[in-house]
Amino acid sequence: MSGQGILVATQLLLPPLFLRHYGVDNYGEWITLSAAANYLGTLNFGLHNFANNHVAIAYNRGDMDEVNVIQATAFSIVLCLAAVAALLAAVLFWLPISSWLHLTIPSAQASATMYLLGLQILIRLIFGFLQTAFLVIGAYHRGSNWLNVLQIATLIGTGALTFAHVSFVWIAASQVLTTALMSILVGVDLYFKAPVAFPRLQYAARNRVMDILKPSGYYGMLFSASFLVYQLPVVIMQRMLGPAAVVIFSITRTIYSMSRQALTSISSALGPEITDLYGKSNWKSLFRLYDLSERAVFALVPVVTLSTFLATPALLIIWLHKPEFYHLEVCILMTLISAAAGIKEHKYQFQISINHHAEMARFLFFTYVAMVACMVPFVEWFGIRGFLILWLITETAQILYTVKLNQKLFRHFSALEMQPLAKLAGIVVLGMAACWQIAIHMTTQPVVVQLAVTLLFAMVVLAIEYPVFGLGAVKEIVSARFRGDRTPAKELTPVA
Repeated sequence: MSGQGILVATQLLLPPLFLRHYGVDNYGEWITLSAAANYLGTLNFGLHNFANNHVAIAYNRGDMDEVNVIQATAFSIVLCLAAVAALLAAVLFWLPISSWLHLTIPSAQASATMYLLGLQILIRLIFGFLQTAFLVIGAYHRGSNWLNVLQIATLIGTGALTFAHVSFVWIAASQVLTTALMSILVGVDLYFKAPVAFPRLQYAARNRVMDILKPSGYYGMLFSASFLVYQLPVVIMQRMLGPAAVVIFSITRTIYSMSRQALTSISSALGPEITDLYGKSNWKSLFRLYDLSERAVFALVPVVTLSTFLATPALLIIWLHKPEFYHLEVCILMTLISAAAGIKEHKYQFQISINHHAEMARFLFFTYVAMVACMVPFVEWFGIRGFLILWLITETAQILYTVKLNQKLFRHFSALEMQPLAKLAGIVVLGMAACWQIAIHMTTQPVVVQLAVTLLFAMVVLAIEYPVFGLGAVKEIVSARFRGDRTPAKELTPVA
């Protein structure tokens, strides 16, 4: 949760700094360059996800030979990919980047900035592998702390250079140096604190490369899917609608992303425990974890997303002093997308944390490819709203498919009920209709009134959801954990 808080702080602090010191158009170009460079993140192929999940499961089962071989082989692959990609990416210096992306900054500066941003992402592949390796010994929080340090250092460095209004090249260079330094430090810490998880290259085995690449490739599809939905649309909008539209889209998405961190923190925090319980074949506790977390996430989805919708006009005034960035229809669609994404992120955590991700990866990747393929005419006809409509349809289809995979995962132990999802859909739709009417009459009101109405609405929705999703059981477990009571609670049945 602290990591999510740092991410929110980054999202809160950097946009106003960029807008103030570089203006709307230049900030839109920075977003576009960052989005284009993020494509290199897909080279990860999910190696650290697959390898560390697999190694953690092998470690819990006492198979140390598998731990050493898989960890060393996977890390060797990461190093080779990063080195080769860094060399090939140098071609950017001979490409007309500014012309292709319709940028106003000089082409040499655009190329250097994109290369350095890409180099930072490649070094992050190494950092990410070492940071997540703490999962093997059940100390995932230690790796998360190192990620927090990296995020804080990057935030401070980027913020200071933005305030100084330096060239984009220097901002990107500072991020490269920060990431390289943190990678060295986390490697040293892993070596002394978790030597069993530290990759020793002498154990690397060529005959295991394909055993790692094939399942990791499906994680790579998930990373590619992230690029397709978060970065590529920005590049397309830059070419079709210009930097101002990119900023409006990015700022609106950032607001909903910040608020959804509450949902993301719960879902992502489940990962290490899911891996541990699955490695021990503790299906009873795993099913109980699914049930309790579903109740919590389903209750928070309407509260978080609908409250964000009501608070957006006030946030734009307080945060950026840019009320003109508020577009009602864009916010309605983004609210529904945020709700759908929050649901899906919870559901697919139970697949990726145990390396049961192949079917889901294929479905997510190809549905996002279809979405991007249809994007150009939709954006041409409806602007930003065209892409958001496609995105909402895609997320809805992915929820249904991921729930099907969850049912398949638990079918030998217990059936999963669909009623909670149907109830949640009803609450979101009815709540969205109510918020729409409130927003029409509230945007002209003072900021204090808008925030007060938002808070009151959130309390009413939570009060309605408390009995609907059986939150009493969740409250009992959380209270027991804070009291230090680790004794098993009474058996729970899925909320109907």
